Amino acid sequence: MGRIIFSYRIAYDMGFAPCIDNNIFTLACCKGGQIRNGKNIITGLRYHVGQHYYRNPVDEIYLFGIYKNGMLYYARITDVITMNEYFSTRGKSVYGDRTDQIYDAEAGILKRNDLLPHIHPKGSGQNEQDRNGHYVLVSRQFTYFGKNAPAIDTEILRMLPKNREVKRYADSCSEHEIIHSYAMGLIGSFQGVIGAPHDSLYD
Repeated sequence: MGRIIFSYRIAYDMGFAPCIDNNIFTLACCKGGQIRNGKNIITGLRYHVGQHYYRNPVDEIYLFGIYKNGMLYYARITDVITMNEYFSTRGKSVYGDRTDQIYDAEAGILKRNDLLPHIHPKGSGQNEQDRNGHYVLVSRQFTYFGKNAPAIDTEILRMLPKNREVKRYADSCSEHEIIHSYAMGLIGSFQGVIGAPHDSLYD
């Protein structure tokens, strides 16, 4: 069994991506990919984590979320499902009423529910970028600090993403154990949601 860490910077912390409703962590929107010159570029975090999860089912996968040089959250991914599963009627019954459930899965097609409040950019381009992620990442073992996010030590920051890119650290990487030990040292044990988001969900 191996272990891998994915780390990235979060531009907005609204309790939407990731969503932390009902003390369950989900990343269902954003971090899907890009569209360049009209072509889908499958570069997003959700897609790559999902692929690793299914190709390496015994590996432990962790996400390290950074917000303004603070550790917003550390999560062990406990399940990965497709967006179609998550946004289906059955998926909504399993996970309950959640802020990030902005799509409906109808006959295998994801459609944006425009009746919901404006909490995520709309438009065909944004919807396509979301769909490029293909997977929803789920964690029931996480600590989300929100406004209580501790500042990350300078030495650790040097190892982490500087901009909006995603970095991955396999257990063969020298930085891997340093980052994991640091994160677990800050949280002690997974405690779920222990702070409110930084930003307002509705303007």
